[in-house]
Amino acid sequence: MASRQATEEDPDEAFVVETVRALGGATQGGFGVGDDAALVGAGEVVTTDTMVEGVHWDHRLAPADVGWKLVAVNVSDLAAMGARPRWATLAATLPAPLDRAWWQAFVTGLDAALRHWRLPLVGGDTTRAMHARVLTLTVVGRAASPVMRSTARVGDDVWVTGQLGRSAEALLRTTPGADAMAWLRRPEPPVEFGASLAESGLVTAMIDLSDGLARDLARLCRASAVGARIDPQLLPGGRPLAESVAFGEDYELCFTADPASAVAICSGAARHGLTVTRVGAITGDALPLLVGHACWPAPRFDHFSGDLH
Repeated sequence: MASRQATEEDPDEAFVVETVRALGGATQGGFGVGDDAALVGAGEVVTTDTMVEGVHWDHRLAPADVGWKLVAVNVSDLAAMGARPRWATLAATLPAPLDRAWWQAFVTGLDAALRHWRLPLVGGDTTRAMHARVLTLTVVGRAASPVMRSTARVGDDVWVTGQLGRSAEALLRTTPGADAMAWLRRPEPPVEFGASLAESGLVTAMIDLSDGLARDLARLCRASAVGARIDPQLLPGGRPLAESVAFGEDYELCFTADPASAVAICSGAARHGLTVTRVGAITGDALPLLVGHACWPAPRFDHFSGDLH
């Protein structure tokens, strides 16, 4: 996927989010605009994600994979808030004539993911598109102990779950490995572990890695008014640095915690059959820094570029 610089005529995603941030806080009575999801009161968490054909998927994903992934990207946002999914609605914008075979296959994958995360679909909407398919899922969850991205503290460790760079490998390499392709098509965000971490009180802040560690850690640091130092030698997955931090679609968790919590965090991950890796620490710097490098690799994905390669 290619990235490009935003211009005044073609503002980027950050501009769009910033222009609605104050509006959302003023009108909804909750908070979380700019977080992974919105906490709207009494532990209720709401998230919405849209997938556009040609921007978020191409021929490398079968229709059933698109259905699975639409659910996965939403529950990943809930995981970052420490929430478990409760119910969902679907909005589908489909070009004419309707490709019935494509739609039926899509629903097969959607249903598999909804069952996997025990998530009932309670309603939605359909309409026509001029060209590309556009699919939007809204998911409501509940968090007993919600975690925000704005509460990291200087001295905390920085952790990530799983591996980094699998989707990057799948999309950027000519001959990606089978594990990378499987994760691209059917990612499995650690939803139950995210809720467990939140309820344990071990984590101070958390974010999901949908846009890559470089971008998402920077968002967490800005929200918390801190910096971070990340050691690239510690990044899990063994892939080149740009694949590991600059692409996205990892759908893993990045979280911060007191160093004294390390043993308990590793034990909790093992109980969930997951791996966790300490990759650095929160500092008083203005920005996240990459140890041994002058700067982070340039981002490889932009939702406004519409260029999948």
